[in-house]
Amino acid sequence: MTGTMTQADGGGRPIRAGIAYMALGVFLMTGMDVAAKWLLDTYSLSQLVFLRCAVSMLVIGIFVLIRGKRRALYTRRPGWHLLRAIMMSLATFSFFYALHLMPLANVVIIAFAAPVIVTALSGPLLGERVGVWRWSAVVIGFIGVIIVVRPAPGLIGSGALPAVFATFMWAGLSLTARKLSASESTTALSLYLFPLPMLIGAFGSIDSWVAPTGQAWLLFVICGTFGGLAFVAINAAFRRAPATVIVPFEYTGLIWAIAAGMLIWQELPDVATMVGAAIIVSSGLVILYRETRSMAPGHVPSDFAIQDVVPAEDDR
Repeated sequence: MTGTMTQADGGGRPIRAGIAYMALGVFLMTGMDVAAKWLLDTYSLSQLVFLRCAVSMLVIGIFVLIRGKRRALYTRRPGWHLLRAIMMSLATFSFFYALHLMPLANVVIIAFAAPVIVTALSGPLLGERVGVWRWSAVVIGFIGVIIVVRPAPGLIGSGALPAVFATFMWAGLSLTARKLSASESTTALSLYLFPLPMLIGAFGSIDSWVAPTGQAWLLFVICGTFGGLAFVAINAAFRRAPATVIVPFEYTGLIWAIAAGMLIWQELPDVATMVGAAIIVSSGLVILYRETRSMAPGHVPSDFAIQDVVPAEDDR
């Protein structure tokens, strides 16, 4: 997630708060994934996307109203927001589809490759210079993805390709947020992502709608609320601590994903998957380190949060 990020104040308290917010945000995001995977056993993909986006829009909308920042919703780039909404739709449907077919931890591991993809595309699409260290990390990261995906004759139906595609779409969201951050508020970059996938999900679920049970309604609310609050928590983390301190805690999501997979679905990642995960995480940390060093003092890399839809506290 890319939001407005600033260096933390001096002292240990903001740093600890930043770490705590990041850990909380990652936990909430994993909780959203768990609820979604559980719901997909009974409810259609379209119904899940519709209700997830509707609840997330409501959560972020309430957050905006409480802060009194409605003017931050003004935009001068409606075409770009439409493009981002299309990418959000493709990412959301692809990610949840993969989540239905694959172990939770495998999908999360593949999603960790988003910063690697952002680095690879920032040169040709944004004109940013990517040095040999970061290109090496990109290549190594993709090797890790290949190890996790393990191309084979049954790859098409395994959910791996939709997971990779969703990760490319998330990377595209990060890149466009990076491009638009000078003229658009993070509130606008956040809220305008949801209406299109919500509408697509609503129309797609007309013929497949299943009346949710009380327990299912609770899970739908958890899915959307956790997704919305995770954005807020992760942005709060970046406002309180440097990226180099808190980004490694993003990878605690793998711990939660493995634990949930084992306890709920008896899913245990094999050795090859964990090796691939270690490679992807290592390449992401190398890229983070090199990009942080290459930036001017007072700035923090903007493409390493879990999602790029975080309402910042200082929206214009």
